[in-house]
Amino acid sequence: MAVERAFDYTVPDAYGPDVCVGSIVRVQLHGRRVRGWVVADHVVSEVDQSKLRPISSVSSAGPTQQVLELAELVAHRYCGPLTPLLRAASPANNVAPASIIVGATPNIPDLGAASSDADHVCDELVERVATLGTTVLRWPPRLDRRRLVGRLLATTGSTIVVTADGRRARAFAQWLGAHDVRVALLHSDESRAATTDAWRIAAGGSCVVVGGRMAVFAPVPDLQRALVLDDADEALQEERSPTWHAREVLSERAEAVGAAVIVVSPMPTAVALQSAKTILTPPPMFEHGGWPRTEIVDLRDADPTSGVLSEPLVDAIRACLDREELAVLVMNRRGGVRLLRCATCHSLTRWDAHGRPLWEHDAPPDIAIRPTFCTECGGTKLRVLSGGVSRLSTQLSLRLGGVEVAAVDAAIPVAPDAPVLFGTEAVLHRDEVRRRRPSLVAFVDFDAELFAARYRANEQALWLVVRAAHLMTGRERSASRVVIQTHDPNHVVVRAAADGDPGFLGEDELVRRRIYELPPFAAIAEVRGEPSAINECALQLAAIMVTAPEIRIDRDDQRLLVHAPDSATLAAVLSIAVSAGRHHGRLRVAVDPPRI
Repeated sequence: MAVERAFDYTVPDAYGPDVCVGSIVRVQLHGRRVRGWVVADHVVSEVDQSKLRPISSVSSAGPTQQVLELAELVAHRYCGPLTPLLRAASPANNVAPASIIVGATPNIPDLGAASSDADHVCDELVERVATLGTTVLRWPPRLDRRRLVGRLLATTGSTIVVTADGRRARAFAQWLGAHDVRVALLHSDESRAATTDAWRIAAGGSCVVVGGRMAVFAPVPDLQRALVLDDADEALQEERSPTWHAREVLSERAEAVGAAVIVVSPMPTAVALQSAKTILTPPPMFEHGGWPRTEIVDLRDADPTSGVLSEPLVDAIRACLDREELAVLVMNRRGGVRLLRCATCHSLTRWDAHGRPLWEHDAPPDIAIRPTFCTECGGTKLRVLSGGVSRLSTQLSLRLGGVEVAAVDAAIPVAPDAPVLFGTEAVLHRDEVRRRRPSLVAFVDFDAELFAARYRANEQALWLVVRAAHLMTGRERSASRVVIQTHDPNHVVVRAAADGDPGFLGEDELVRRRIYELPPFAAIAEVRGEPSAINECALQLAAIMVTAPEIRIDRDDQRLLVHAPDSATLAAVLSIAVSAGRHHGRLRVAVDPPRI
């Protein structure tokens, strides 16, 4: 287990030239030789000079001082340990400082003159990108964006391009390499040797770094531009503590050196939109054509005996099978929220796994049974909407006359080679499914996403449609089809998907979050841990709230939710309360967790 503490050592003259802030060294600590990072130099120690031990050896080059300071800021802002960040910022294997080769001016890819409508739209958007601050640029999910990203690269210095999808990152890096660009692929999907070589290239500067979250800590000394692709992808946020988001960390780094930040996404998040200096969108008809054809099945009008396997859905699958093309069905049943449909007005009522209705905030808190009446019309005939992937796969196979329908979830290593795949969200992430280029992706029970008790539910729901569109990249729009089954066809997410216009959702999210004081108009942290530690943390927060009424806490038996007006205030509050709580037991802090 790493020791989160700084110790003083001397540097022998023989090692002097190779030791600087960020260097990785070996030192003696409590009778063991351990690995550590140099976090400061020219320090006046409180320990007598004669009692200080020398470092044992120099192991490797490490993060630059600029990256080290960024890591310290992230550890404070997200109330987590520094060591995991330093590991992310360091090469996987040792790198001798002498092996780092300083790069020349990067070769920007020669993409030639615009030859299509997409090329012309791309070039027009690039001309309007701001040279300072954050630019948000919408680009439809079905269309190739390599030319767009290639045109956005800095002409001098280095560019960091962050994308969560390892396959797309590798493909883009190979495309840049084919255009004689000095590129470093820093992604966790790559081998240790490959990422070490990429780290060495990045340390030399004048290059393009392509990678996942870890790329934000790339050791480039000359950052000029920072690109974040698909900022709504949850894989850009670290699940372990500290729970930093690549977009936020890269923005902090770019701001410190005066570099421009560009977010490119089919559906930028509310956080990205609020922080943007410039928001660029393609022409409406062009953007609409870059989304797949979307058909809405209104389950209010469906035969109640067919359940979620409606006739329009089954007909769409049969048409796909007639063309001998792959059909993919998606249905998530994870989480505690359940849905009831009123037989009279067809409205939906939610309740959680413990039987507590999810109504308005002033609803009686002691109700512990399943709702027995509709909250809209008072009707008493409420039908439970349920059914899992495995059971429905069997039912669908029977409806299709015995056609093989394979169930796919995260536990299945490889998706079967069946004509119909029925799975959880995991099926949208499979390379073997993407390679088969399905012509139909259907969301069997989209209401489970739309009505999930999470404040990011709308963004997460539309992102599933984007994922479906990515599976269809390369297909003509006329040959790509998304089916969404819902009881609420007028929902803002459903409208955005059907019209190919995520602007609906962006505007709605900003208004809603401002009203309810949710990020980006506030900061939230979830604190979990041992009861004694939670109690002490809550006491400290209560004391802080006496003089800072803008701080709010919500508590249950297992966690605290801490609300603050901004991230800086939240970090300051957590540093006091969590530090006190950890003296009484273990605590884990998740700042802005995606699933609350």
